Amino acid sequence: MSIPSRFVLTIACSLATHICAQEEPAKDPDLLRFENGDVLHGRFEGMENGTSVTWSGNSIKSSINLQSGTLRRIALNGGRAAKSLPQPEFVQLVNGDQIPGRVIELDDKNLTLETPMAGTVVVERQFVSSISPNPFGGSLHYIGPFTKDEWSFVERPKVENKPRSRRVEEPEEDEDPWAFGGDAWYSNGQVPIAVDANIPDKARIKFNLAWRSRLSAVVAFHASLDIPQIKKPEEDEDGDNKKVIRKKGLPSSGSNSYPLTYGHSYVLTIYSSYAMLYRCDFDKDGNPKMNRLTNSSATIRLEESGEAEFELRCDRENSRILLFVNGEYVNQWEDPQGYAGIGSHLTFGCQNAGSHLRVSDIVVSNWNGMLDSARSMDAEDRDTILLNNGTDRFSGKITGIKSGHYQLKGTYADMQIPVDEVEELRFARSSRKELPAPSGKALRLILRPIGRITLDPGKSTPTDLTGRHQALGDINLDLGFASIIEFSFSDSILDSWDEKF
Repeated sequence: MSIPSRFVLTIACSLATHICAQEEPAKDPDLLRFENGDVLHGRFEGMENGTSVTWSGNSIKSSINLQSGTLRRIALNGGRAAKSLPQPEFVQLVNGDQIPGRVIELDDKNLTLETPMAGTVVVERQFVSSISPNPFGGSLHYIGPFTKDEWSFVERPKVENKPRSRRVEEPEEDEDPWAFGGDAWYSNGQVPIAVDANIPDKARIKFNLAWRSRLSAVVAFHASLDIPQIKKPEEDEDGDNKKVIRKKGLPSSGSNSYPLTYGHSYVLTIYSSYAMLYRCDFDKDGNPKMNRLTNSSATIRLEESGEAEFELRCDRENSRILLFVNGEYVNQWEDPQGYAGIGSHLTFGCQNAGSHLRVSDIVVSNWNGMLDSARSMDAEDRDTILLNNGTDRFSGKITGIKSGHYQLKGTYADMQIPVDEVEELRFARSSRKELPAPSGKALRLILRPIGRITLDPGKSTPTDLTGRHQALGDINLDLGFASIIEFSFSDSILDSWDEKF
């Protein structure tokens, strides 16, 4: 059944109120969001000519056709890809697209890539900015969130013997403090959420935060979430002093609230204009202590509503912590008392109950101890290779790939570098050529754990999509690896915010 475009939004409005007021039907796994903000649960059935989306659902008698120009995005399978990419390796193009796959051929003109979702593709070298065979240095400890099962809400006990955290599946009251969907967490209150991210002694912790009204975030890392029993002198009936055990988690507010929430840890508070770092631990009697590190205030410049990438680099051995925002160095702290964080948990929370926070794209990996930003890899006239150890770099001209080795022509010697030992390769800026801006009917596929493909769509079924990419040419994509289809590429975080999938 085909419906004129002028009736599309009317249908959406009449159905959205009824559908969104209910739990998502088990057989309606996909979610469609219109440009005006209305949503529909249902099933993506495919596309015709790249401009018409076929949609069905339990609340719709028969399939309907919707004009893609009225749509913002479709979250497939609740925003969680049906298939997982086997490896995180990818090639990044000059337009920001990230094509998952392994490079099998390379010369002065072209790059051939073997991909899990599109088979073998060829791209002109001038459209490639970097290759990441081992983007985390071969030492990835956590990437996500792709499932809510491993996360917990961190709560202080209200009665004796109540656990400090509960699994996110356990219902409580009317609304959980965080909602999970589309590989992201959305806050509904001030209760923190935590994951055991297996944070190593030397760690890189990267994550994206998005906010809608004045950023006010709390991030605890290397957190133990273990609160020691607090001993307090108290007189007994005979007037003698004795030791009594005070309940964990009390007092629940004031200057000691961070250590009583996160245990032995470091806590970073992030606002739109600055960030501060706190050291949280306990004395020998179990009393909480919290100190703001010297040189603690770090100036940053972020919008009232927006999105940013944050990176923490932590070194237990040298008691050193660095902060980067959007790839730029912000501040460094050193703890003269020694490193307080003895745990491996990572937590996120809101300072202000009125603030709304989205947490996504979390990556925890080893850190090599280098202080410079990844942007220092870029060079104007030379290709650069960074090895997995994070220390060794080589520059020159990448001439090809042979028998699992990159061929590098350097200033003083020609080298053969094993692909398995390369973390990242960046091509010289002078060798890159910009791609044209996307056409009006272009859409963007988001893949997990890493991947983004922008193309002009052709015909699609629920499982496959044909289209034309400006650098890859005509391709046929397996949609099982896609989590989101975007029809609108607005830069506004308000336009892309989905509280629940």
